[in-house]
Amino acid sequence: MFITIHAATGALVGTQIANPILSFLINFALHFVMDIIPHGDKELGKRFFGLLNKKLNEEEKIKSLAAYGLIDYIVFVFFLLFMFKNFTFAKDDGVIWGIVGGIIPDLLVASYVLTKSKKIKWFFDFHKWNHHLLIGRMKNDIPLKAGIAMQILLFAFLFMLLAEINLVK
Repeated sequence: MFITIHAATGALVGTQIANPILSFLINFALHFVMDIIPHGDKELGKRFFGLLNKKLNEEEKIKSLAAYGLIDYIVFVFFLLFMFKNFTFAKDDGVIWGIVGGIIPDLLVASYVLTKSKKIKWFFDFHKWNHHLLIGRMKNDIPLKAGIAMQILLFAFLFMLLAEINLVK
């Protein structure tokens, strides 16, 4: 899932759970539940750049994933800027730590991909295993375009819920 989806989910859960530790833990766990849902990114970098039939070396894979990730992080930053500027609840501890709990797993994975640190390889392996729980049993992942469309719709839905909560608070 896009990091923006995990952040919006973290914010939404954080509006309901004021305890920052509990919000962090729930959103950390929820990250893995959400990643089980097929969303078209099994061969993300290769599909995104039309390189599905090309054999990529490790450096080319990292570059293609980094470019895709950069787009996601740019959207994430604009989401945070908008939220902190316009949503009254954005500075609540439960919201902030919910967002952090929701995105930390992907940041740890990115850290491993960049550093190959043996200290977090277990986490990378677990995240990958979790990510492929369903798509590993399917013949193919869903098409990347369908996955992106699904996530855009999910983000719009989460954003509308957050905007509604903002009106009430």
